[in-house]
Amino acid sequence: MSSVRFRYPAFIKMTKQRPSILLVDKSLSPDNFRTVSEFAYNAAYTYGERDEKDYKPTGMVYNLDPDCAEDNEIVGILHNVICEKFSELIDYELYRAYINCFAPREVANFHKDCSDDEDQITFIFYANAMYNGLNDGGTTEFYLDQKIIAIPPIPNTLLKFTSWVLHRATPLISEHRFTYALKYRKENN
Repeated sequence: MSSVRFRYPAFIKMTKQRPSILLVDKSLSPDNFRTVSEFAYNAAYTYGERDEKDYKPTGMVYNLDPDCAEDNEIVGILHNVICEKFSELIDYELYRAYINCFAPREVANFHKDCSDDEDQITFIFYANAMYNGLNDGGTTEFYLDQKIIAIPPIPNTLLKFTSWVLHRATPLISEHRFTYALKYRKENN
């Protein structure tokens, strides 16, 4: 597999009037899913992602380093499937890629990935090898129009959403929750 740098043209024009949430099931081949999943389970995490300056850090994070060949290979697998599934990707760049890890029953905060006036899109990839069903939790919750919309963490699913939508991870009850986050912004942002 060829190596991929993090800066790439990317994709879909979004407007603040129409936030978008979209799922792509079975995003990766079985071999690529196994590679990405095993990498997430074995990454060297550091404590906490602080979503807002006044929030306490939650979870653990592994920042994927564009200068590390192994990290770059993992990002390349995910970025390539994003570009393949969203062929209209133009005028956006991948500016950050990392893995979130939440311990069982660890609660995260609602947050936005960018301010309301920025044109950004976030992709979440569910890397857990198994999911035990809705009663095990682990959803990604979105707060839209005074309603919470929950997306279950089905393994090998890619979730795309408008970055300024309020959202949070909910914990799995039975095991750690692993997700990749790839964040894209309009090149002129």
